[in-house]
Amino acid sequence: MSYELKAQEIAWAALVGAAIFGLEALVRFDASTITDWKAWAVALGGGMLRAAAGAVLAKTTGPRA
Repeated sequence: MSYELKAQEIAWAALVGAAIFGLEALVRFDASTITDWKAWAVALGGGMLRAAAGAVLAKTTGPRA
């Protein structure tokens, strides 16, 4: 039996992966330790992108049920 992934499933995986990373960063947030806000924002965005890409990769290349 073959199963075709839907675009919605891939989008949800990316959204959940990015959201978890972003929420984890906000939970650990301490404004007094940030010296460069631009670098922090770029790192946060990059981390969210990496988490989303990892979730999409896991969803598209993982074992089929």
